[in-house]
Amino acid sequence: MSKGVTGIIVAGGLSRRFGSDKASASLRGRPLLQWVRDALAPAVDEIVIVTAAGQTLPPMHPAIPATVVEDREPERGPLAGLAAGFAVAASPVCFAASCDAPLLRTPVVERVIDALGAHDAALPEVGGFQQPLTAAYRREPCLAAAEAALAGGGNKTIDAFADLDVLALGEDRLTRADPDLRSFRNANTPDELAAIAALLDSPPPATASPRRKRARARTKSRRRH
Repeated sequence: MSKGVTGIIVAGGLSRRFGSDKASASLRGRPLLQWVRDALAPAVDEIVIVTAAGQTLPPMHPAIPATVVEDREPERGPLAGLAAGFAVAASPVCFAASCDAPLLRTPVVERVIDALGAHDAALPEVGGFQQPLTAAYRREPCLAAAEAALAGGGNKTIDAFADLDVLALGEDRLTRADPDLRSFRNANTPDELAAIAALLDSPPPATASPRRKRARARTKSRRRH
């Protein structure tokens, strides 16, 4: 059954702080790119990987068909990567992810896509910041906005979509799918990748069911009285 969604992985960053190609960096024997691809795959119809010019992608097992497109505007940041991905996407909706977020969870992808509704974009806000590389977009208006911003010399992703109908998703709408919001942890440096690896050894906190939460609230209320 078609989901009507293309998953876009932006893999062509300069990786200055990391010191090497993040897409190929290994976590538990798998490249970071594969961790993200595996999280996206169940929620989308196709995967597009945006690379830097001449970038070699790591081997991934099992192999899953993907469209690979080069970012033709280096030094323009994620906005150029998004534009390159939107341009070749076959679906009306796109979910964008960064290759350096290996703890991305499929339920988060699905929740953000579901929240998109009739909006042009759905952007989570985590830690006080919008997350354009863990977000859902309507392809046509967002491609037009991204290309216009790039043509005008703009590089900032949030600014490019400022005139569109953007839904902000607060943390409270995401924690049921990802209790400690691990999906939004990026490996920008080797130390951050080590911290992410350590998280894999600690299970995420359990999320109480709505029924259990109501029971707790009643118990607290009785104690106050």
